[in-house]
Amino acid sequence: MRATSRESNFIRHWVKVRLQGFKPERILTQAIERGAALREIRYKDETEVYFRVAEEDLSMLKKLAGSRYRLTVVREGGVRPQVRKLLGRKLAAAGVALFLIVAGFQSLFVREINVIGCRTITESQIRSCLAEEGLYEGAMKRFDCDEIERKLFSEFDSVVWARVAYEGNYVQVEISESEQIPAADASREKPCSIVADQECYIENVYTYRGRAKVQSGDFVRKGQVLISGRVPIEHPTYPLEKDEKPEHYVHAEGKVTARVPYYFSFYMERAAEEKKQAQAMLRDWIKENVPENAQILNKDFHFAVKKNIIRVYGTVETRQRVGIEKEIDIDKSESESKSESRSGTEENTDR
Repeated sequence: MRATSRESNFIRHWVKVRLQGFKPERILTQAIERGAALREIRYKDETEVYFRVAEEDLSMLKKLAGSRYRLTVVREGGVRPQVRKLLGRKLAAAGVALFLIVAGFQSLFVREINVIGCRTITESQIRSCLAEEGLYEGAMKRFDCDEIERKLFSEFDSVVWARVAYEGNYVQVEISESEQIPAADASREKPCSIVADQECYIENVYTYRGRAKVQSGDFVRKGQVLISGRVPIEHPTYPLEKDEKPEHYVHAEGKVTARVPYYFSFYMERAAEEKKQAQAMLRDWIKENVPENAQILNKDFHFAVKKNIIRVYGTVETRQRVGIEKEIDIDKSESESKSESRSGTEENTDR
């Protein structure tokens, strides 16, 4: 019965032991006499021997060794250690899984918002506007960056462009304000339209007064009407002549942002670091030719070498507010409108 118990314990848990001391076989003999099952006995030399033994016999061997011999556990094995190891791995895996779940859950929330570019608008006003769109510290990341950018642009007249981007739990909100001074009240009464001051590709049009004549994606040329101050009267209270188009005139107001291409070209002499020199010259060119509040989107270089002179040319693309006011000559507009009306009547008569 005792042997069976030893064998089963040996299978469940065994240890590999190193025994060091003078005549170690004495200890081995005494251990075997006391019923210890020793296996794989291997002598390294006369004072050092290795063997395997059931874990429950280890304490008995330590007593036999006393202080005259040195007993060291080199390795252990069996079913029980493997089970403990497996359970340890499962607990470690569960801990890692729990950590990943918690970290993943935390990544669903906004931890910090950094607002950059405020000058006349206070940061609290910006944050209040963001909160209306569901963006605030502690909020879940369900907000739409593009929608928030449009909200900032429409909410504040001085905002030329806005950018909302996030990485992990960190959100950065960047705005640029226009340096234009609002028109005086007297000038706001004069009928005018807003026309393009340069060639560009329209991105957004916000009309406060007047009628938008362009939409997102349109390419416009310099002088083209963006927001017209001539607004049709849809329900006139007085009788109209046939083919007459009633209109009234307003001081057009609104904001238009567009992608504006700037084409540059300059010359420089050949040098050791031509690209760095070209980049420095382009930075100076941008300071002189591109509005300070414009957001630079893209830059590209091209080089043309002729003898010792290099021509550097390319495009700088920006996002910026466009449009200038152009006063409406009412008399001229009315005469043009009547001329168009008479022309249409004559055409109908000829038919």
